[in-house]
Amino acid sequence: MPACAPPSECMTPAQDPGDASFDAVIVGGGAAGALVAIRLLMREGDALRIAIVEPDAQLARGAAYSTAQPEHLLNVIASRMSAVAEDPVHFVRFLVRDGQGEAAALDNVFATRRDYARYLRHTLESLPGSEALIHLHDRAIDIERAGAGHVVHLASGARLRASHVVLALGNAARPLPAYLLHEGVRVAESWDYAAVASIEPGADVCILGSGLSMVDAALTLAHGGHRGRILVLSRHGLAPLPHAVPGAQHDGGIDDLLPLGVLQRWRRLRQRIATAIEAGEPWQWSFDRLRPHGQALWRSLDDTQRRRFLRHAVRYWDIHRHRIAPQVAATLDGLRQRGQLEIVPARLRALTADPVGGSCVHFRPRHTAREHMRHADWIVNATGVETNIDLRPDPLLQALRARGGILPGPQGIGLASSDRGHVIDSRGRPDPHLFVIGALRIGELWESIAIPELREQARQIADAISGAHPMPEN
Repeated sequence: MPACAPPSECMTPAQDPGDASFDAVIVGGGAAGALVAIRLLMREGDALRIAIVEPDAQLARGAAYSTAQPEHLLNVIASRMSAVAEDPVHFVRFLVRDGQGEAAALDNVFATRRDYARYLRHTLESLPGSEALIHLHDRAIDIERAGAGHVVHLASGARLRASHVVLALGNAARPLPAYLLHEGVRVAESWDYAAVASIEPGADVCILGSGLSMVDAALTLAHGGHRGRILVLSRHGLAPLPHAVPGAQHDGGIDDLLPLGVLQRWRRLRQRIATAIEAGEPWQWSFDRLRPHGQALWRSLDDTQRRRFLRHAVRYWDIHRHRIAPQVAATLDGLRQRGQLEIVPARLRALTADPVGGSCVHFRPRHTAREHMRHADWIVNATGVETNIDLRPDPLLQALRARGGILPGPQGIGLASSDRGHVIDSRGRPDPHLFVIGALRIGELWESIAIPELREQARQIADAISGAHPMPEN
């Protein structure tokens, strides 16, 4: 295998790989795929032949880190964002070398997401053996079993023979239902950061959804000097809450929570928080102590309790668990105090054409029977992530689903997978050569999209591929 330049400049579709063979093909080059490649490159011994299939010109971006906006910050402080669990200050050292300050001052900084993408790419490019990694600017459309491995079919017509394949497909945005759209409605997707930034400063904007994607959109508008009104509609009207100053990271334990159902757990947690506040601690520290136990808490619930959580408690959990940087929260508070940003708990009823241009947004506020209507020049879709694989417009997932190679995860969320990340087919059999990482494991693990979970899954997958720690399948 010839040596490559940095991974982002390696093989392109114009350089047809033919029927090339690889030890590992990683489908998806966002953060999850990059972390798998990093772990494979870190291993000792002969370099493995690795291909990352990713249409984006740059690796390690994905939906979260493709933003170039400086106002889009990580939701976790720098000292907890290392790509290498064994080296907790790995990311901080990168920021120091980048000239952003001294290590002690950077530990608790919320760095920009674009800097984090640069960090992951730098880590990939600087590891020994990176010449064995190639980046195929292409899209995987099918995967077929072939002996002890697989053949990955690409949109360009190329085929890759792979001993192991890793699905690192990341998140997919949930599209607006077709019935809401009318001729002339102007919709910007919240993950299309350039489209949101290009909205006219004086436009009235309606953002659908009040989660982290809404935060990104509102920040972009605010930092662009937006003057128009920003109406946010979501069923509960709950926005992410801010982080507090980091505190002691001792483990509070969850033994008393595991036997309880969702309602009882929530009550017990409120008692813990009340006790902590009386002791002078911010409520955020109580949630931080639960951070390492998210998967155990989810997996200890039976199907009935999981459905209850998803129906009644998930939004309240999300705003406390997935918090935002204090300076981001301050920007949103400023918009609300000035009356420019309004978050309304409501159900969207319809979008209709406004004779003066733009849309009429019809919605019914929570606990009321009367429908309201507001004008909007732009609609921003921030309704969140599509977790149902049958609704994702992905030809690869559709092909695997049609062949019976994959199965929806618990509660119809993500993919069914084993404890070691092997994909489970429609007959309930784990495929020892096909792995999944990240967002598609949410049904099995719940906590499966943040860097601490991704780097651990990446380590497990890399160990299994390299044969360093073979373990029997559960």
